Amino acid sequence: MSLFSELGINKRLCKAIAEMGWSEPTPIQLQSIPVGMSGKDMFGQAQTGTGKTGAYAITAIGRTKSGSELPTTLIVVPTRELAEQVSNEIRALTKYTHHAVVTVYGGAPYADQVKGLKAGCDVVVGTPGRIIDLCGKGYLRFDAVKELVLDEADRMLDMGFIEDMDKIISMVSKHRQTLMFSATLSDDVRSVAERSMREPVEVSVSHDSLVPELVRQYYIEVKRNAKMDVLRDIMANGDPKMVVFCSTKKMVDDLYEGMSKEGVSIGAIHGDMPQNRRERTIRGFKANRMKMLVATDVAARGLDIDNIECVVNYDAPIDPESYTHRIGRAGRAGRTGVAITFVTPREDRRIPSYEEYMGKKIERVNRKQISKLQISNPELKAMHADESTKAAIRRIDAVARNATKGGHRAPRDADLTIIALDIPKDAGVSRTEIVGYVMKTSGVTEDKIGRIGIGNVSTFVEIDSAAASSVIRALNGTTFRERKVRAYPAPAKVKYKQKVKRRPLL
Repeated sequence: MSLFSELGINKRLCKAIAEMGWSEPTPIQLQSIPVGMSGKDMFGQAQTGTGKTGAYAITAIGRTKSGSELPTTLIVVPTRELAEQVSNEIRALTKYTHHAVVTVYGGAPYADQVKGLKAGCDVVVGTPGRIIDLCGKGYLRFDAVKELVLDEADRMLDMGFIEDMDKIISMVSKHRQTLMFSATLSDDVRSVAERSMREPVEVSVSHDSLVPELVRQYYIEVKRNAKMDVLRDIMANGDPKMVVFCSTKKMVDDLYEGMSKEGVSIGAIHGDMPQNRRERTIRGFKANRMKMLVATDVAARGLDIDNIECVVNYDAPIDPESYTHRIGRAGRAGRTGVAITFVTPREDRRIPSYEEYMGKKIERVNRKQISKLQISNPELKAMHADESTKAAIRRIDAVARNATKGGHRAPRDADLTIIALDIPKDAGVSRTEIVGYVMKTSGVTEDKIGRIGIGNVSTFVEIDSAAASSVIRALNGTTFRERKVRAYPAPAKVKYKQKVKRRPLL
């Protein structure tokens, strides 16, 4: 059994799963989804990064209808960060089932959370304290809850949430299904399971199998303002294809902006980006149209890419489970990979926690040693070269088609053409405004628009090659912010000025 469709999941959910890039279930999903779909209570032992969120989310969504006034699924998690991550993953999964999700946690204003609950929702994801608080104020009701999920139960116990957990469990109908996940099987966790579940089925995935044997692991101590310089050092060592993990969406945006200005072939994904844009970026990264992908943890979950040479933890993850999940992006399909973690002076205690969790040492290096590491994988380089050759052939074919049809210019790849608009950066325009302007003026839909680059003189837009000519004609001569716009095929950019030859990206 290797396909989600064989796990008893409905077609709409399977369609969303496929668009997220999940090609086949993880071990915990294979074991737990059939049990969950049968309606039985379940206790799962699984680490972060094993696909457990997908396991319980697919179960809950598959067993409930959308359009409820009161939530039918309640997911309790220990932290606000995990609440956001889980909510974003569920929103992607419910793209075609249309389940409404509301996230609630402490330390944030009540207004938006209360507004979401009053509007009606199907799924509530939240931390124990805020869940109980909203329930006490009458904003959150459990009358319709059929699915109760307790995620990272051991961590909630460690944080002192035992009384809150018991209170939430007592307030939810006894005729519910309960799904509990924990990284450990301590006596306290088992005690909670016994109090909250009826004859639960136990499934387990050991974290030992998650530690990638083929990944060489290094860390480098670096000040925060020197991180980009070290990243350039890594890039200069064989020009590896890499995934760079950041802890925040803002950091992803900042790094993307900085590297784009230098002409680095880079893509970025995080939870605030439209799903179709994330999908296009991932497709481009798979097809080697970019050498670097910058991402947050939640956006990178489910990445099914086997030709990544290097993973860089630009921001060191807080917990060892996230570390293991991140570095597992390299060293896939039996190939070797490299993981390099940036550690600031205040984060130096994180490395020992990773080592203890994995039972492995992580080698310390300095900037001089970065240039001597074997980062590039010859096997993967050959694969990239072969794929680049195929892409070149497609571009040649596109040239012939354009010449026959009298097109403006050959696209840089088979499906995207870059057009330029003489809208400069000092116009104060945002990428969202550019997308809206292009869609409204040319009639092209958002899924035909790729990345946007805003330069000092011009703005550059990736457009589906089949629509590029008509978009240029539609935009050329129009007015944007009282400025007459000239649209034309983008000229080639100056390449990244470093000893490594790079392909530019706008």
